[in-house]
Amino acid sequence: MADLRITICGIEFPNPIWTAAGPTGKDAAMLLRAAAGGAGGLVAKTISVTPARVPIPNIASPFAGSLLNAELWSEMDYRPFIEKELAMARTAHLPVIASVGYSPEDLAVLGKALEDAGTADAVEFSIHYVEKDAAHLRQTALSLKQNFNKPVFAKLSPAIQDLSSVLQALDDIVDGYVAINSLGPALDFDIVTLRPSMGSQDGRGWLSGRAILPIGLHFVEAISSLSKKPVIGVGGIRRVEDVVKYIMAGASAVQICSLAILKGQNVYGKLARQLADWMDKHGYATIEDLRGVYQRRTHRPQHVLEQGPQLYPAISYDLCTYCDLCTKSCVHFAIRFQDKLFLLDRSKCVSCGLCASVCPTAAFDMTVQVEV
Repeated sequence: MADLRITICGIEFPNPIWTAAGPTGKDAAMLLRAAAGGAGGLVAKTISVTPARVPIPNIASPFAGSLLNAELWSEMDYRPFIEKELAMARTAHLPVIASVGYSPEDLAVLGKALEDAGTADAVEFSIHYVEKDAAHLRQTALSLKQNFNKPVFAKLSPAIQDLSSVLQALDDIVDGYVAINSLGPALDFDIVTLRPSMGSQDGRGWLSGRAILPIGLHFVEAISSLSKKPVIGVGGIRRVEDVVKYIMAGASAVQICSLAILKGQNVYGKLARQLADWMDKHGYATIEDLRGVYQRRTHRPQHVLEQGPQLYPAISYDLCTYCDLCTKSCVHFAIRFQDKLFLLDRSKCVSCGLCASVCPTAAFDMTVQVEV
């Protein structure tokens, strides 16, 4: 059976499926519940020097699999959180990772408190609510690193515009990266009452869950290409294939929040078991064998608008259920079926690939090549 054990910055984890900073890590009880549910690492909710004043309501699900939240950081004072909650979470005998924010001054205080208490194996710092220029982020990282002697991870925001400059500023300070935080600001409201989904002042919050998966994958792959430091992928995971994608893109482990909120804290162990089964089926013995496979791929498609063959969809009839999703989604009317025979009008097909993407049984593949 596939070996899911990983070692990151000298810390050993039984599997790469961790909690993420958020409601599912709000205190020791929630973290212990995650441990019982099979999590391989326990990432606690973000704390800051000043407890948060969280608006009510603060979490909504605007569409299936995603969340809109205005939940902020922990409402608990940081001292009992560090000294009692994190200490109790350690009784699960799993690595415990604290999450802190936000200013350099805050991180100096929190880093020292964590160092003195010895209740965290590592810490990640969030840049969600701070200036995201490289110089400020470097000072933020230094403030934490100078006061906390264990591994430090920078949790990056999808709002970063110049990723290369940020990594250049941080790479000699931090021990790794977490990507990404939730996306926003975002807004949803009721069209009858005009009441916003969030209780925040302007009704805005942050989007997480399935909708942000491609953005998270982009950041993980880009960071892995620019830095040799470990990257933890987070954002949009709802099935084992999403975990595989993150690891193939370069992630050493993943964090999960929205799925655990929506489906319960047994999702960690379920995904870990499914990951082991998937790796066995596809011939990967360890996480390290799987990590970065996408970056190392030998086949890289050519840009068909510039040179090379034109790609057209090919069908596997043994997989096709004739659900008609491909024909409905083809805005160019290039696809039709006649007596269960797939007919493609190449004069109309623009090789967009949407038919292959929406097919629920993977009956399509963009492999038919015609020289242009």
